[in-house]
Amino acid sequence: MARDTRTRMIYGAARMIGTRGVGAMSLRDLAKEAGVPIGSTYHHFPGGRQQLIEEAIRAIGSAVTRRLDVARERGPVAALDAFGDEWRTLLEDTEFLTGCPVFAVATADDEALRVVATEVLESWQTSLAEVLTDAGIDPGRAPRLGLFIVAAIEGAIALCQAEKSIAPLRDTMTEIHHLVDGALGIH
Repeated sequence: MARDTRTRMIYGAARMIGTRGVGAMSLRDLAKEAGVPIGSTYHHFPGGRQQLIEEAIRAIGSAVTRRLDVARERGPVAALDAFGDEWRTLLEDTEFLTGCPVFAVATADDEALRVVATEVLESWQTSLAEVLTDAGIDPGRAPRLGLFIVAAIEGAIALCQAEKSIAPLRDTMTEIHHLVDGALGIH
């Protein structure tokens, strides 16, 4: 049960950050939304808000990386689709209110948390670069494409939220597929 409470709090914090921003994430609001006593936050996260945010960002990072790794076995198209689908699902399930919590932390004022978020974003870029290299894309180009894919999708997420439409993500994914096909010599 303690693990369930802790996990609910971690993912609740991530959802709250993706919706309200890191500055508006409070332990009191989180405890209320997660349906746990405020004391549970300090029990599970003795480092307080900072520890909870860091763990939430790392958990989201790991979950997305696991999805990429599972899809990787089916090839680059499946891996790209898994990455895009992760965000499509989040956007649609929250009626475009919640974006990427990792990006929200990466652009916040807290330097220590920004470092953690940047590490997560870089891990996604690395995973994508590995997928692309495995598919036959030049190992010198693959890291730049991984960076481009993460940047394009993060931008598309923000546009989806602004427009209350999945179209920017859908169109971005289409163009990413064309770009990867071109890099692979598929026409």
